[in-house]
Amino acid sequence: MKIFGIDFTSAPGRKRPITVAEGELKQENLTLHKVYALVSFDEFEDLLKQKGPWIAGIDFPFGLPGAFLSTLGLPHDWQSYVQALTRRSKTEFEKKIKTFKSKHSSPYKEPLRFIDILASAQSPLKLVNAPVAKMFYEGSKRILKSGASIFPCHPRKGNRIILEAYPALVARRFAESHKNDTKDTPQKTSARKRIISGILGSGLKAEFGFSVEIDDDIKDVIQSDGKGDSLDAVLCSLQAAWACQQGKPNYGIPAGSKSLTRSEGWIVDPFLNLSPLGIGKRKKPSLPIQAVPKVTARNSDEGIIKNLLDKLMDIGLALSAERNLDILLEMIMKEARNFTYADGGTLYILEKNKLHCKIFQNDTLDIRMGGSNESTIPFPPLEMNPSNVSSHVALTGKTVNIPDVSKHKDHDFSGPRVFDKKFNYRTQSMLLVPMKNKDEEVIGVIQLLNARKPGEPKRAVPFSNESVRWIQSLASQAAVAITHVSLVQEIRKAYSEVALARDIAMEANAAKTKFLAIMTHELRTPMNAIIGYTEMLLEETREKNLVGINDDLAKIASSAKNLMQLINEILDLSKIESGKMEISLDSFKIQETIESAIHTIEPMLQKNKNTLKVQCDENLGYMVADKNRVRQTMINLFSNACRFTEDGEISLEVIRVNRDNTPWVIFKVADTGIGIPQNKLRSIFSEFTQVDSSINRKFGGTGLGLAISQRFCSMMGGSITVTSEVNKGSTFTVQLPAKVIPFTPPLRRRSTDIA
Repeated sequence: MKIFGIDFTSAPGRKRPITVAEGELKQENLTLHKVYALVSFDEFEDLLKQKGPWIAGIDFPFGLPGAFLSTLGLPHDWQSYVQALTRRSKTEFEKKIKTFKSKHSSPYKEPLRFIDILASAQSPLKLVNAPVAKMFYEGSKRILKSGASIFPCHPRKGNRIILEAYPALVARRFAESHKNDTKDTPQKTSARKRIISGILGSGLKAEFGFSVEIDDDIKDVIQSDGKGDSLDAVLCSLQAAWACQQGKPNYGIPAGSKSLTRSEGWIVDPFLNLSPLGIGKRKKPSLPIQAVPKVTARNSDEGIIKNLLDKLMDIGLALSAERNLDILLEMIMKEARNFTYADGGTLYILEKNKLHCKIFQNDTLDIRMGGSNESTIPFPPLEMNPSNVSSHVALTGKTVNIPDVSKHKDHDFSGPRVFDKKFNYRTQSMLLVPMKNKDEEVIGVIQLLNARKPGEPKRAVPFSNESVRWIQSLASQAAVAITHVSLVQEIRKAYSEVALARDIAMEANAAKTKFLAIMTHELRTPMNAIIGYTEMLLEETREKNLVGINDDLAKIASSAKNLMQLINEILDLSKIESGKMEISLDSFKIQETIESAIHTIEPMLQKNKNTLKVQCDENLGYMVADKNRVRQTMINLFSNACRFTEDGEISLEVIRVNRDNTPWVIFKVADTGIGIPQNKLRSIFSEFTQVDSSINRKFGGTGLGLAISQRFCSMMGGSITVTSEVNKGSTFTVQLPAKVIPFTPPLRRRSTDIA
């Protein structure tokens, strides 16, 4: 299945393109083929018109919050309100949003969709500093116009599927922010590396159900894009591929609550599985005492979600904003007790296979421990003993609702009895709900005591089934918030530990680069003198017919030139690493550059008795690139072919092709030499790398030529690849645009979109 990941923008152009990652999903493997830019809405619409089958994940909010639609008196049917809003000018649309905001106080100025709460995404009504409202305006009408099937908002028959993606949700699994609005930083670069490493690792396959393959050229593109557009497009493609694996009819979107999800939209991601909420594909009830009531129109999935949206919005906003773990845990317990009118409660966190009490509250006894309260919690950690009801919930991951502890015989309540006797308290009803992370692993337990009827604070009653549902929903949001805060703390701790080592390594690398640049410059002056004087002596010995001396001088000159070549390569490498290497663009005849490179390597051809076969298109014409770098790349490839081929054939094929209305020049250098083992192909473009040490001793070379050539090609917007077979030869392919454009990094999607 063809997969598109699309990083959208509301004003595409050459400086702000729509970035696309294109790949193919086969069984349990997603292979990304290319990343490219669309500089206009026309190009975007043409992409959506491509013949199916394909699935696209696009990064913009497909729908708007129900509160906004109701205030404007708009229908909640997606197609209807998209047509009604986009029929107006963008200025009128923005004015309606501003009017809505002026009539509401924070945080209701920018309400969230239900899926935004779960994904910790921004409001679709934001107009600045990530103007996603403008993206909705430009994007929604175009995907509707495409005629493709838009899930879940506007499903149609056909094999072109469009889904809402949110790349930040994938990125957060591996690192913090990986983008920068202005100038890239080492922190952002490091974050992108961690994300790339994460999506290529085994952990992603365990969660998404497939592995990802990205070749080195694409990896370089997404790594070097400091604005993050390229990486975001790739992350969108992962979410689209996951949805593809979930398949029809819903592509991983909950089957229930069709009215709400069709109106507001849904982000496809395995992290947003709502089964822990009891929504969508329903698991068997895990309540051992009370049966789950029969589903009616009043408490259907749709009703549950709408109530959650209303009542959990403030809680979701508060929990997602809090970064202090102790205060966050206190907030969770407070809201859990408010929901259920519980007299008391305990919040446990699972650490080192024990349940540690972090929050303890009781209204009757006027006790507050943990959280912002500095009083020490005297209770020791609970061992994971199934006889203890809290441990049982942590071990099984199942909710337990007990109407009357005194009549419950399945677990040991000796601890609560001791507590009751000591404080003259009576524990009657008890509700215990596990908190699970995205991997369905229990990270803690919420334990509530003695539900009370409103207005009757002294009368304990059983926890209702409705309370169970609320606390299960709250526990899911709480687990997301706790996991996020814990991960942030762990990342900060780990980053602080490696920051010093990283800085030392960067300083050492900078010192190495500076040293190489200085030393190579100092070596070139005497080497030029040696070569010059040797050539003068050679001319004199030839005139005097001093054959013996002439041969020795020729060897000196040859060795000196080889050493000078090595010095030049090291100098080039140090310039590239320090960012001082620049390309100089000129228009030149391709044929003349090829002939110049061939003339240079003729002695190497003759040395190993190789023949050269050249095949070039008649219409090669001109190209705009760095002539010297193109020539040097050709010489490096010819040199390698000559060095590793004896009494064989070396061939050069040069063709001119058009790709997406852009002319490219393809250079292929092939040989019949010793070849390269498959397990060594990925490493041959690394600095100072040879296939093995014996090769270096026999054939010579520094292992810099290919590394430098790859850098040159990348700087000119091209690439270099290799195919090889041992004892049969190798083929190196250089692909360069016929007109190289000076590199300008693409801008990131939402947060840098124009205001």
